[in-house]
Amino acid sequence: MNSPKEILKLIKILSPQTLPRLEYLWREDLTLTNIHEAGTREGASVTKDMRYPRPKTFPLGAENAHGEIEMLGNVEATHWYAEADGITWHFVTTGDPDSEPLLLVHGFPESWYTFHNQMRDLSDRFYCIAVDTLGNGQSDKRLDLDYRYSAIAAALAKLMDTIGIERFNLAGHDRGAVISDHLLNVDGTEQRVLRYVRMQQSANEPHGDPKPPHKVFASSWFPALMKWTGFPRLAYAASAYRVPDITPNVLARLGYECKYRGIAEASPQQFHHTSLEQELEDRHDFLFAKMTMPVLFLQGRLDPGQHPGEYEHTPDFVTNGRVQFIDGNHFFHLDAPDAATAAMQEFLSEPLP
Repeated sequence: MNSPKEILKLIKILSPQTLPRLEYLWREDLTLTNIHEAGTREGASVTKDMRYPRPKTFPLGAENAHGEIEMLGNVEATHWYAEADGITWHFVTTGDPDSEPLLLVHGFPESWYTFHNQMRDLSDRFYCIAVDTLGNGQSDKRLDLDYRYSAIAAALAKLMDTIGIERFNLAGHDRGAVISDHLLNVDGTEQRVLRYVRMQQSANEPHGDPKPPHKVFASSWFPALMKWTGFPRLAYAASAYRVPDITPNVLARLGYECKYRGIAEASPQQFHHTSLEQELEDRHDFLFAKMTMPVLFLQGRLDPGQHPGEYEHTPDFVTNGRVQFIDGNHFFHLDAPDAATAAMQEFLSEPLP
């Protein structure tokens, strides 16, 4: 059973800090759930460049067709599924497949879509590959999978092998940075990563207050909260971690992406195998040593739980690292997308040492 202290953490994090605008409120918020499963779309507009073979089966809750085209502004994004070592992934690509690859790994509660601004604006320079991590979005959600971050990272490396990506840039946000840290520890992968953008995740010091309530996320009742129609829109629109001036369309899409069937049960599985203390120990024991490529620690200056002072000495722990702050909140890639994209593009365009 969760301690009152952990539950209070969750209440504090999700409690509205400002009143949501009227267009953010839905009649459906009075209902308990808005889980959806329309099935894989038929008759969708699909690409002629079927560079990845269609898998035999699709994950629970999958809706986009294999090869389906979605427009991000004036940029084509293509939805794909790929089976790698017994796991089926959903991922989205933009840009020229012959360009330098950029793998984007989202956090919690997120999906590939939280990187949609970067997918659009970096597509002229990079082949962007944004995955739904295991248990999230339209990727595999079977509960008998291994949801340890080290195992997710190893499975992600197999996906990159399967789709023929040898060397690539890497960017991870929040829990996606934890997965990305472990990806560097997969045999041979450290040498494959060209540059690493590590976004909004504690580094050499313990996580500041307020700390995320990981024990609550791992509780037996948390899936019921994830199914509530207001989750995670409350966090994005009104909590201490809100994205100011988020548009209703983007807010609705973020909520939709968290409500594919199976996410509420599968996504919290990652918190059954971790703690902030263990993650800090792992970084100091062996993960920092794997960051031999250029590393940009990209942080939101306004995140209430990750304070700029915690990163003063972070560059001392990696071979070729530096810290840069964006004037934005925890979800600064949504909050300040132009600044985040500009920082990423500048770093990723620098010649390798």
